[in-house]
Amino acid sequence: MPLPTRKPELPSNLWRARLSRRIVFWVFISIVVIEAIILVPSVLRRERELLEYLQALSGAQAEGVLSTKGDLSTANDAKVLDSLESLLSNEVVLGGALYRTDRTPVGEFGEVPELTLEAALSQAQSQSGGDRYNRRTQRYDALSQMVSLGGRYYLIIRHDATWVGREFYFFIARITGLVFIISVFVTGATMVVLDRLVISAVLALRRDLRQAGQSIRQNEDVRSLSFESVKREKLRQDELGDVITTFEEMVNQVGAANTERDHAEAALRLSEEKFSKSFYASPNPMSLSIFETGELLEVNDSFLGLYGASRDAVVGKTAADLALWADLSDREALLTILQKQGFVRNQEYRFRTARQRYRIVLYSAEIVFLDGQRCILSVSNDITERKAAEEALIESEQRFRTLIDQATDALFVVDTDGRLIDANREACHTLGYTRDELLQLSVPDVQKAVSLTELEHDWQLQPGEATTREGIHQRKDGSQFPVEVRLGRIEIGGRSVLLALARDITTRQQMAQAQARLAEIGELAAMIVHEVRNPLTTVLMGLHSFEQMDLPDRAKMRLAFALEESERLQRLLNEILMYAREQQLDLAPLEVGPFLQTLSDEFSHQPVATERTLKTRGLDQAGHIAGDRDRLKQVFINLLSNACEAAPTDEVITCTMVEGPDCVVVTVHNGGPPIPADVLPKLTQPFFTTKSSGNGLGLAITRRIIEAHGGTLHFASTAEAGTTVTVQLPVHLTCSVNGDDMDAASP
Repeated sequence: MPLPTRKPELPSNLWRARLSRRIVFWVFISIVVIEAIILVPSVLRRERELLEYLQALSGAQAEGVLSTKGDLSTANDAKVLDSLESLLSNEVVLGGALYRTDRTPVGEFGEVPELTLEAALSQAQSQSGGDRYNRRTQRYDALSQMVSLGGRYYLIIRHDATWVGREFYFFIARITGLVFIISVFVTGATMVVLDRLVISAVLALRRDLRQAGQSIRQNEDVRSLSFESVKREKLRQDELGDVITTFEEMVNQVGAANTERDHAEAALRLSEEKFSKSFYASPNPMSLSIFETGELLEVNDSFLGLYGASRDAVVGKTAADLALWADLSDREALLTILQKQGFVRNQEYRFRTARQRYRIVLYSAEIVFLDGQRCILSVSNDITERKAAEEALIESEQRFRTLIDQATDALFVVDTDGRLIDANREACHTLGYTRDELLQLSVPDVQKAVSLTELEHDWQLQPGEATTREGIHQRKDGSQFPVEVRLGRIEIGGRSVLLALARDITTRQQMAQAQARLAEIGELAAMIVHEVRNPLTTVLMGLHSFEQMDLPDRAKMRLAFALEESERLQRLLNEILMYAREQQLDLAPLEVGPFLQTLSDEFSHQPVATERTLKTRGLDQAGHIAGDRDRLKQVFINLLSNACEAAPTDEVITCTMVEGPDCVVVTVHNGGPPIPADVLPKLTQPFFTTKSSGNGLGLAITRRIIEAHGGTLHFASTAEAGTTVTVQLPVHLTCSVNGDDMDAASP
């Protein structure tokens, strides 16, 4: 059947259809882009041809002019350059630059070229032309090797390329016009064909869709309608014809579906009546809520009894409004499960009633759709009382098991036959057995040198009595270790058992032995130091007597070195004795602020502080403590000296005091490189030092003096904040001075 003929309605159809406007626009743009891609190289090629023509023309004219100047192949540089100035008579030659073949510049004439010989030769070697064209100024520089110059020179000629630019833009205009004409022609043809084959049919189908939609909205039978697109375009043998045929089929299917829907609605009304009666009569709390918002659409009487409010106070409110969920994250988790599988069965949740009481429920829910809206139908079962009883029992068992398992001592429960009937985690870990392996053993398998007869004596203990003894336990691998065992008799379920707590005392015995050895070593070291000091004093006296003698320079140098090392050894011995002895303090009331101010004024004149700035803060406060003035002076001089030695020249050293209700805090701050984190804990260890000449006892003695005053010493160091040493000294300190009690309290 032939298609009906009709006049094309190009303008109206084209601009009414957004699809056609887009297609026409992109067809036009695509043609322009394709033509541009094809023609741009020809434009650039045309420009290059014009430049080469200009170069050839100027070169020929220049050869003609120079041929009248005689033989230039043997002339000197000045004569050649003077002859080249005659090239300016050529209207396209504006100037040039002459170079020898060794690339030495000879001179320039006229307008100086922008192209250098190095750039020209580099371009010539890379076969890129050896020239330079400036479109903005219309200047063209090119390297020319003229025969008349005898191969002795390189000549760069500067041309006036105005004619080239004009011809170039005229060529672009012609090409652009051609591209535009082709694009307009192809686009126009596309518009005509597009309207005839696609747009008119699409617009007719759109009108039919609107007509069908209105009929469906009015609940009419759409199968009785007559559609324009079906009549006119149904026999098309293309995709659009398939769409129109599919539209006709869809209309018929929708009509049939509407008929089926009417029957289904009648059945649904009957089903809803049955559901409603079951919903309201259920003894379990039931609710119907919107999935996304949690708004309650309906609840039964059991739900109202659980929540403790009237229907008007519940229906229409969301779960958040009613504060129904004790934890809103539970509802979020519920929604996630429902989203994945569509239902939830017997999940435990906590609900909050209107009276702010919590109830535990077994919650089941399922997603249902009402009027196209996703809802949640839920059923709850209150298990609060049952859950409380179960949790109390579980909590009691868990508390007892946790107490046993987390105990730091090994725990054993022993029956009357001496067999192990229970053990905690520490017992298994200590002996190297699993719990099942350990419960297969008896006491003699674990504790050596003990018999069942000795265990019978332990059964004579009364409940509540306990005894302690030491013994030896043996691990699974055969190794043994000393233990201290605490035994007691208890009743479990009407049955008497022994409860044994065993503690590994290996470390305690080792520490006791080590402390005894350290005490002996300390006494020996103090004795050695004391014995060395006396002969060292004699040696020093002898060395000092040698200073009065007239000795050779080499002997004086050796004597000075011996004195220096002897005095350093004497200081080291004194510091060792000072560190080893108990700190005996001569305590007296002391105002820390004035004390530190005087000390800092005196210290600022020391050589180590002369090239640095010492600042003080807060020293106008009193800061009353009880302290040993000489020992504290030793402490703060040591800290200030260390700060100055660690800080760069011209650095600021800050000493700050803050008086608190319980303590006086003094900080010494300096810049410079930070102290590594792994070094900070070692600073107050004896004989640890980062100085090349230190002995590592200064800060150790400082810490002992501060601790003897009841204070603390702390170090902090970062690259950003620098290094800060903090000293805390208590304000309230009770001490004994010369046998009398003295109480130093804050004023």
